[in-house]
Amino acid sequence: MLKRYATFVSLFRSICDICMIACVWVSVFFFRFYSTIFTVEKGIPEFKRHIVLVVPVAVICYLSCLLTGLYKPKRVYNFFVQIIDIFKASLFSWLFVLAFFYYIQDMPYSRKLLTIFIIILFICLVFSHLFTQMIMRKFRQKGRNLRYYAVVGAGKKAQQLVDDIEGINWLGLKCVFFVDDDPDKINTKLNGIPIYGPIEKLVDFVEEKTVDEVYLALEGNGTRKVYPALKNIQSLGITVRIMPDWGELASITTITTINIGSNILFSATDSPLSGVNILLKEIFDRVIALILLFIFSIPILLIAVLVKLTSKGPVFYKQTRIGMDQKEFTIIKFRTMKTKIETEEKPGWTGSNDPRRTKVGAWLRRFSLDEIPQLINVLNGQMSLVGPRPERPVLAKQFSKEHKDYMFRHKVKAGMTGWAQVHDLRGDTSLRKRLLYDMYYVRNWSWILDVWILLQTPWHVIKGTNAH
Repeated sequence: MLKRYATFVSLFRSICDICMIACVWVSVFFFRFYSTIFTVEKGIPEFKRHIVLVVPVAVICYLSCLLTGLYKPKRVYNFFVQIIDIFKASLFSWLFVLAFFYYIQDMPYSRKLLTIFIIILFICLVFSHLFTQMIMRKFRQKGRNLRYYAVVGAGKKAQQLVDDIEGINWLGLKCVFFVDDDPDKINTKLNGIPIYGPIEKLVDFVEEKTVDEVYLALEGNGTRKVYPALKNIQSLGITVRIMPDWGELASITTITTINIGSNILFSATDSPLSGVNILLKEIFDRVIALILLFIFSIPILLIAVLVKLTSKGPVFYKQTRIGMDQKEFTIIKFRTMKTKIETEEKPGWTGSNDPRRTKVGAWLRRFSLDEIPQLINVLNGQMSLVGPRPERPVLAKQFSKEHKDYMFRHKVKAGMTGWAQVHDLRGDTSLRKRLLYDMYYVRNWSWILDVWILLQTPWHVIKGTNAH
């Protein structure tokens, strides 16, 4: 039933897109030749001829959408992935329509009309698919269009998987049961979900409970004995997804695959922030930092005067922090504490109503204005605008002992703001939660994520949650 429903949704999207392609093709004729935006030098082509071309153009554009996989189920994919597919479909459409006109040796328009058509089509497809996805997510949040799954294994990894899925309710995924060989777990419940067993009866449990997907999340050496059952499950048309057990080998990003002959190798690679992206991000950081330093030059001067006039000591406070590749650097901030106390300061975070702060310092910390001089660190290439916040060496050493994945956050440059900070995880907050958000950023870095964090930062600065 679910597959028939998914087919209906894909068919509905296809029909909507074909109609949209036709409408855009017709409307672009009037936009190009009858608006005052563009000049018409060679006269207006015959409209009837333009209408005749609706069918071949719609077919070509729709086939381009099919070619790029635009109508494949994307329940678990971020919408930005779909935007990339739409962009590819639009690009292919433009190329194939040009090739079509070249093949029939009949080019009634300049490339300007076709370019306008593709741009408008891309925008319309983005909004159309976004609207459809929003509707589907609302249905799933209300318990409709659900996809049911079972998890093989009832350990920490399996529990974490289900917790992560449950935390994203618009996915419409619902766990029906766990399967495990541990006699102490069989016929009990985990997070309210029953645990069945043994694993050798997996096929019977799947057929009885009617699930759409099976996730393998076993830990240890018991994985291989499940494969025969998974093979039988696949023959029933049920999707099987496998979580590799990396053991002590921690992967900090999405798993990549390498094909060598008939072999498929899974690879635990570095952050997607690698190669040319590192260079481009550094150029972006330094250019923006230079612009911001120019914009904030007067506020920086005023704050410096306030700090100097209201308390004894230097204007700037410098401290050693840990950055990318665990290299130490000197961070620059406006001084917010009394000089004598700062020299005796013990490792730790500043708390609310901390007596060490000066009056101006408390105000600067409230709105994170003390961090503005870190733009100099960004300009020097020691920090980035966006990234995990840097810690002091002694704290980083301590945290790395408590959390084995802590040092992976140093695969990227430390940032003035970050994914954890825009989720109000600043200062003396849960280290584990901050680490989870930092690791998410390292694993899933993208330009879109960086821009999204930068756009959210001013609001969180004004809100001042956990800013001490």
